[in-house]
Amino acid sequence: MTTNEPDRTSEYDELFGDPGDDERGANEALAVRRSFHEAAKPYLSSALPWFSWALLFPAAALLSDPAFLRYREPGVIGLWSSTILVGGAIEATTILRRSARRGRSPLGAWAMRTQGNLSLVAVLLSALFVWLDAARSLPGLWLLLLGHNFFALGGLAFRPMRVAGVVYQLGGVVALIPGAQPLWAMAVATAFGNFWIGLGILRQRSATAASGDGRRG
Repeated sequence: MTTNEPDRTSEYDELFGDPGDDERGANEALAVRRSFHEAAKPYLSSALPWFSWALLFPAAALLSDPAFLRYREPGVIGLWSSTILVGGAIEATTILRRSARRGRSPLGAWAMRTQGNLSLVAVLLSALFVWLDAARSLPGLWLLLLGHNFFALGGLAFRPMRVAGVVYQLGGVVALIPGAQPLWAMAVATAFGNFWIGLGILRQRSATAASGDGRRG
């Protein structure tokens, strides 16, 4: 992404019609995307959390089998809990600093509640999969759910997040193929997807800085 403006087109235009055919509809759609773009700024103010997730998630995925072989289920739960706590602390610090300067956004709070609901659904489905002795499908499940979330929000707020959503979903499909290595698929998808978002933030900041220098010049 090279500008601060959100995309004018949506991945759903082909299904529900192109708002560009109607001036009022186009203006309303653009206003919605600008609102989402503005609300997403605290979460996209720094590339550090995304680069951290690009390291933490793949590491946890590749260490899951050794943790299970040595410590069984408690080892895997402890590994992933520690991973989420470390990554979450880095992310929360960045968001809170940004929010303290900008104030809270009702739209941002809504997006977080939606994410929380998605996480609850994923946890319940994960418990069901474990109960059905289908724990092998958990990486695919989480990749598909998170990928859908990234793809939907990315179309409204930040294009690199939409690309990451596609990568996550492709990884989820691969993880569910019989005979595949689901944890390796998760490692690759989360590494590339989160790195791509972090790289997109750096590119956007570079473009913004260049634009500011150009105006001053």
